Amino acid sequence: MTRLNVVVCLAFDHRASVEGLGKFKECVLRCPFVESAMEVTGTFDLIVQGSCDSLTEYTQNMELIRPQLAQYVSRLDANFISKKVEVRSGEGTESALWLPCDGGRRRVEACLIDKVVAEGDYMRVHVGKWNCLVHLTMQRLYQTLGHSGFIKLHRSWLVRVGFIDRVIHEKHRWLARLRDGTNVTVAKSHVHDVLQLMTAESSTAEVNSAIRSQRNDGASPIEEESKISIS
Repeated sequence: MTRLNVVVCLAFDHRASVEGLGKFKECVLRCPFVESAMEVTGTFDLIVQGSCDSLTEYTQNMELIRPQLAQYVSRLDANFISKKVEVRSGEGTESALWLPCDGGRRRVEACLIDKVVAEGDYMRVHVGKWNCLVHLTMQRLYQTLGHSGFIKLHRSWLVRVGFIDRVIHEKHRWLARLRDGTNVTVAKSHVHDVLQLMTAESSTAEVNSAIRSQRNDGASPIEEESKISIS
């Protein structure tokens, strides 16, 4: 049976008490369909990814915490994933590009490349403060660098994952802020890839440990939810 994957973005009511919000976050982590969660800045405060067998099961899970949602959440946006694209890191030999330089070409490892930006029929490859133009298509470059930790933000932008400083959601769009201060609008067709990247990198040992300890303490999700103060 195909599982229904969902990403839920939550904006908190910041008039609520810090203690109450903390307990609410713990409650969310204990929901049966939740697999990982991350705290973010921007329009939303918490992004949760999970999966369930059907939309009915998802609705039933959300109904369990409806009172808490009403008290602590000012905005909720649920996105149901229809296609999952894995972001694969490089294995084995590191990818590299032969880039034009004075008198010839130089071999540059993928890990040294920060971003690639389209300029007409050419692509400008940025390596730190140095850059050059290459006469290759974006698709060709993505085929070369895509397995070495690069992600498309837009049809004209290919960026090394480690060069992304943060991802911000504002005015119904996603922005990627790069380490050089550049803000890049994430195209709608690539939003899922970026969210998947965020989710994968946020599934750290700290979050997983918290989820495991909470789920192993013997309390059921409903029992824990009932402990949240509604004062």
